[in-house]
Amino acid sequence: MTDDSADLDAIDELLEAGDLEGARSKLSQATEQGNALKVLRIKLSMYDGSLSPGAAMQRLIQIMRTDANAPRAKELYQEASNSAYQSRQSSVSHSHPPPPTDSEDDS
Repeated sequence: MTDDSADLDAIDELLEAGDLEGARSKLSQATEQGNALKVLRIKLSMYDGSLSPGAAMQRLIQIMRTDANAPRAKELYQEASNSAYQSRQSSVSHSHPPPPTDSEDDS
């Protein structure tokens, strides 16, 4: 499989349609290890539940540090961030300061 946009689009469409096995099959045939394929593998792992949204975000950050314009990376990062927030998982992008302490109890 070549790393051209038609193949990547086809895999992404399978993922979006919920055909995880079809996407997994196409990804297993991929021989290149480009960032676009890495992003799709992360998406598959996130969708099948084998990778938490927070872990997916960390992997995507690593990819975006080396390739700020990696195809689909920013979109998947946003999706993972939203998913982490909705499931109340800890997320770098949705962190909050600790609650204030009551100074009267600090004796």
